[in-house]
Amino acid sequence: MVSVLAVIALGAAAWFGYGWGRALFVDRPVADARDAALSGAYQAAINLNSVDAENVDASIENMRSSITGEALENDLAATEQQIRDQVAQTGTSMSGEVLFGTLTELNTDDDVAKALVVLAVRTTTPQNFVTNKVSVNVSLREDGGVWKAETIEPLGSVQMEAGPVPGAAQPEAGDAAPAEPAPVEPAPEGTEGP
Repeated sequence: MVSVLAVIALGAAAWFGYGWGRALFVDRPVADARDAALSGAYQAAINLNSVDAENVDASIENMRSSITGEALENDLAATEQQIRDQVAQTGTSMSGEVLFGTLTELNTDDDVAKALVVLAVRTTTPQNFVTNKVSVNVSLREDGGVWKAETIEPLGSVQMEAGPVPGAAQPEAGDAAPAEPAPVEPAPEGTEGP
């Protein structure tokens, strides 16, 4: 009877030891990579859809910190002056906030992933604002321990709300109606590579 119990106990220990080892050495690293990749996708989507009119330099640096690969780096370099000029001319700011997102692919062997991210992007001029729901596909690569966007592809945009900026001086009756906020394009759209 004692030997039967010993065999059962040994079998249970082996089974739970295997499960514990798998959780520690296989499942946990994959889960950590999944969380880090999704976090990187969120940060890249926010940074590439945000420009602070009061601090364009920091906005550009945030964009640069969230991208990797020649295609996006070249595109940002090519459009940086356009971003600066448009913000200087219009006083337009943009801010992105993640509504939800999910990883659609994860390859931990090659350190690449893809994510779908949905943002609320608020574009604000001195007088008006527009908030759009923007969906993007983000292709990611781990670069120096950080997951960064290698490509970002917009899927669609739907207006959620619009109106005057609270407290902003509005034109008097009879004055020309204020123009809709001009969208600032902090990153080229539909970039799939060179």
